[in-house]
Amino acid sequence: MFQQGHKKIGGRKRGTKNKKTLLSADELLLKLDINPLEKLIDIAESEKSSIEQQIRCRQEVAKYTYPKLKSQEIVIEEDQMPNSIEIHLVSPDGTREKV
Repeated sequence: MFQQGHKKIGGRKRGTKNKKTLLSADELLLKLDINPLEKLIDIAESEKSSIEQQIRCRQEVAKYTYPKLKSQEIVIEEDQMPNSIEIHLVSPDGTREKV
């Protein structure tokens, strides 16, 4: 039961946008025909942008175009050391390429 003077416990923090507010921002971008990703690419390719701005824009675009790679740990015991190691790169369409 609520007690006056009691601190708020749980729930959304004050000022946090709810789903309705977030959806309205997306709708506004669509209505104005603005694509944030295209704008970042335009800035990255602009002659007026500094090198730092171009790099930051390309880093942001890369987050949406390339998957993050996970590190993998391989443990091989000494008596099971392989004679050779083959590395195959797999493209997004599933084809394998030997390196």
